Parts: sequence; structure tokens; C-alpha cells
Amino acid sequence: MASHWHYRLGFLGSWTLFVIAAGVAGLSGAAEWANLRDAERVGRLERIDRLIGSRLAGTVAGWRGVAAEQASRIAKLRSDVAEASVDLDEPSAAAQTILISTAENRLWVRRGGKTIFQAVVSTGKGTTLEIAGRKMTFDTPTGRFHILSKEENPVWVPPDWHYVEEARKRKLELVRAKPGDIIDAETGQPVAEGASGVWSLLDGGGPPRRVLKVEKDSIVEVRPDGAEREVEPKEFLRTGKALIVPPLGFKQRRLEKTLGRYRLNLGDGYALHGTQATSQLGRSVSHGCVRLADDDLERLYQMSKVGDEVIIY
Repeated sequence: MASHWHYRLGFLGSWTLFVIAAGVAGLSGAAEWANLRDAERVGRLERIDRLIGSRLAGTVAGWRGVAAEQASRIAKLRSDVAEASVDLDEPSAAAQTILISTAENRLWVRRGGKTIFQAVVSTGKGTTLEIAGRKMTFDTPTGRFHILSKEENPVWVPPDWHYVEEARKRKLELVRAKPGDIIDAETGQPVAEGASGVWSLLDGGGPPRRVLKVEKDSIVEVRPDGAEREVEPKEFLRTGKALIVPPLGFKQRRLEKTLGRYRLNLGDGYALHGTQATSQLGRSVSHGCVRLADDDLERLYQMSKVGDEVIIY
């Protein structure tokens, strides 16, 4: 009976090696793969790995008394497939490559054919938003990129769509502030300088109201007693049922600490940076950038260089 099981295991091991050899050989064929993107090579090899894992893992789990060496062989086969996928897609001349899987929300740093660092990340959520006839899809782009620049303590300037998305989510009116505007701080509605705020109301004689003055490069709150203070920058400025959108270039449109301590820029607004939503790491929830936990981001920042290749698939 034991010899029967050993025969089955030996046959299955041989079959598995044949599958790997056939898959890797197929991938290396120039005629078949000349027009395929690098990301597709990685995906195809991963499908081979999953195929092997799904067939072997379920079979081994049902056998009792299988020798530990058989489990070790399975692990090595999976490792061989993973190594093959990286070898096919990493340029040999690259000293260091960063690989990012949008399907798994994982990041690896490869150097000299070995994985020297890995981390859980968040990538694009794939949702769409339409503004004035323009449709945007929040995906992380795939392909080959390079680190164009590195920043410490980056400042985030939220794009217009960030405010539009939030206003629709909360069912709020969107008020786009312009230099010279005076906005009722309780309702979010524009008011005339002589009609409210620190000035006496002419529309019924009511008490002065708190207003927001949109000045040259900042928004200032003016209280009924005439005292003024600059509004602190924060992600959203809400007044009543309205969300205020500060003009570009204003202090209230420059947010610190939102992106963590570091940012690695890939171009076109995409980057690897930190996040305050650490509980969402491992999920596809971003608007296209790749998010990391602070500690992982710091390690990646220290080991990466401008010019390092980044492969996203």
C-alpha cells in the first residue's frame, strides 16, 4: 500500500516539474512573447504557480503519513516558479527593482536576483467619477516606471476631484472660493460685505455673523466682534451644508502629514507614499497611488534611489 502512495507521489512530482518546465520554456520563447507586456508575463507565471498550488495543496492535505520531504519538494517547486517569473521580467542590468502587484496589494524589492524587502500596500480602487463630462478611473497604472524624485515630509495639494467626491458622498453643496469672496461661516453661502459678518446686517437688523474672507493667498475667519484668525489647513472645510474648496495656491490647499514622512514620485501625479488609513492596507482603496505603512515606507525610502525601476502589474 505504501509503495502505491509513493508511486503516486513520484508521478505527481514528475508531472509538476513538467508543468513548470513547459510554462517557463513557453515564456522564454521569443516568437510567442515578443509582443506581450512584461506585466502579462508575471501574471501568467503566477497563474502557473496558483495552478500547482491548488492541485498539490488539496491532494497533500488529504494524504496521511506523507513524508516531510514531499512537502519540502512542493515548496521548492513553488519557489522555482516565483524565481522564474522574476528572472524573466527583471532586466539583468538593473541593480535593484521594485515589484508591485495590484492584485495582491504586495510590494517586493529585488536586488541581485534576491528579494531583500517586502510589504503590504494599498493600490487603486478602480472606481470612476465623472465631472463636467470628464470620466476618471482611480486605478494604479501598470507597466515599467522609475523613481523620478524622493521627498521628505511631502505636502499634499488635493485635486478638485477630491472635494467633488467627498461632497457627493456627504450630499453637500460645493462652494469654490475665489479671492475677494466673503462666505457665511454658518451656511457656506456668499454674502455682501455690507450685509453681514462684522458689519451690521441691512437685511432685517439681525446680529453680525461669523464670516470667511477669501484673501490673497489664505482664508481668514472674521468673528462678530471683529477678531480675525487664519483658518488652519485641513482636509475639508465645511460650513453648514456646504464644502468649501480653497483656490489652488492657498495655504488651506496645502496639507502636511497626510502622505506620511516620505514620498517616491513616479510621474504624472503617481507616487509611493504613506497613509493615515493603515487599517486599509492590503486592500484596493487608493485613488491610484501606492500606499505603505510608515515603517515600511521608511525602509523603502532608505534603500531606494532615484532611477530605480518600478514594475507594476
